[in-house]
Amino acid sequence: MAHIIDTHCHVGLHKYEPLETLIYHMNRAGVDGAVFIQYMGNSDNSYLVDCLRRHPGRFAAAMIVPPNDDGAAIRTWAAQGIGGLRLAVDDLATGADPLIQWRTASELGLVVSARCSIESLLSAEFARVVATFPTLSIVIEHLAGAKLDLQPPYANFKKALALARFPNLTIKLPGFGEFYNLTTLFHGALGENQAELDAALASRAPALFDQIPPLADLVLEAFGPERIMWGSDWPPVSSREGYDNALAVPRAWASTLSQAEQDAIFGGTASRVWKLA
Repeated sequence: MAHIIDTHCHVGLHKYEPLETLIYHMNRAGVDGAVFIQYMGNSDNSYLVDCLRRHPGRFAAAMIVPPNDDGAAIRTWAAQGIGGLRLAVDDLATGADPLIQWRTASELGLVVSARCSIESLLSAEFARVVATFPTLSIVIEHLAGAKLDLQPPYANFKKALALARFPNLTIKLPGFGEFYNLTTLFHGALGENQAELDAALASRAPALFDQIPPLADLVLEAFGPERIMWGSDWPPVSSREGYDNALAVPRAWASTLSQAEQDAIFGGTASRVWKLA
């Protein structure tokens, strides 16, 4: 497999964990690079800048700026090496130009990591954004807002996935614990023995994969592997299936795809979008 890149990690000194802890988990799982996604409520991106400077080439980052920023803060952080901006898909700035932050990201060639719910993806605000900035690289977070309570026939989810018609949109494939409670299986049908779990993953055991909703399959059908990128959601994932399984389960799910398609999902798409080797 080509380089593996984790496109959704949070690091910090006052919330979550410092970079060194993430690197430990990455090295243990065989993950080569990562994208720092600034956590909500923090528009001081200096720690992300410090992390990028200490490890040139291995990481990328998405900043957060205040709602009233007119683009000045975005330009300042971008000049320090941050290549992305985190916005909710229906975010509007509070100044004279409500689209100024999207506009600035487009002008600077930044990547927008887009927080969302299924409903917000279908909003008039996001429709306006995608119509206005057809070349802006927008990465939809967290499997388009799929949650544990999502039920068939997934009508609105499928409507949101129809946004794949816009070629500048890509989407993050998270650990499957975001949309299905794997704990029962990990500590029930599959036992608590790591070897048993590894064997179940390697064989795509029905005890695991027949239980998981087909949400990742729907995303694959809509976007294709060249527009999907894996992201663990570390460290919140530690309270779900854990970092290793956040990678292992999606890789087992994708094991029936060609090697080129797997390489795209777990590294190639991220490398192209986030400009990581």
